[in-house]
Amino acid sequence: MDDQSQSQQINEPLLPWFFVGIVALVSAVTLIAISVLGPLGTESIQYRTSQSGIWQTQGGDFVNLFLVAPILLIGGILHLLRREGSKYFLVLTPVTLMYVGLSLGIGQEWGNPEYTGNVENYAYLYLIIIIGGVILLVSSLPLFTERDAPEFKPRGLKIYVGVMALFNLLFAMMWLSELTQVITTGDTTGGAYTETPVIWWVVRYFDLGITIPLGFLALYLLLIKPKRAYSLVLLFFGFFVTLGTGVLAMGIIMTINDDPTAQSGGLAIFGTLALLSWIGLLYLVKDKIVGYLKR
Repeated sequence: MDDQSQSQQINEPLLPWFFVGIVALVSAVTLIAISVLGPLGTESIQYRTSQSGIWQTQGGDFVNLFLVAPILLIGGILHLLRREGSKYFLVLTPVTLMYVGLSLGIGQEWGNPEYTGNVENYAYLYLIIIIGGVILLVSSLPLFTERDAPEFKPRGLKIYVGVMALFNLLFAMMWLSELTQVITTGDTTGGAYTETPVIWWVVRYFDLGITIPLGFLALYLLLIKPKRAYSLVLLFFGFFVTLGTGVLAMGIIMTINDDPTAQSGGLAIFGTLALLSWIGLLYLVKDKIVGYLKR
């Protein structure tokens, strides 16, 4: 088999282009519906959670509405137009879609009679974005090859990885200290655990089990194998950018409302992580942006 036929096989998509484009658009519309129907909009969706949980949901919905959904719309439309640039949008969203769908779908205080709501009536919306995330994950990664990866300067790369790893470690230590506090005392300082134990555990398991390990894995791959792992690194950083921006928005709304359950120093850490994530993502795609602007 010659090099040309091997290259064609590598670039062959796993799923039909029109199907992937439609999935992206459907996921975007569903995410918009969740945001508009939730506490940020019409309040048709009543979540079974505390007031603090409602404020956090508003922050997440804001970012989903004005950041994640537009990325999906742009990626879906470009993919239906058969534009190669679509993959740089689609790869940013899969993990976020699954994270949002699972956290909103299962992170409710089901056993607490003080919290009433109708979130279970909208289960199909959360299932749609979870399934959409799985499909986009499977379909977007194979679209990349090593040729897509830019040339990285080793010194600048090491500095960025070191700074990002430090703040990722601070994030982990903050959550681990709360976990230790709950195990030893039965609650957190602000009382967030006793107010909403289900979502507390959901977020800690997701972040300590998925988000933070993915962060260190992405930084490791970016440092040692940036070309081979380029698509995976883009996937991870897309998740960090969307989730980091969402958590920052949650922290801002909680701070504005003087939420007593807000973590001390959390806003500064989340803000820094969000900023570093954006810088990292722009660093990964800067050559593509420059090339597009020169056309």
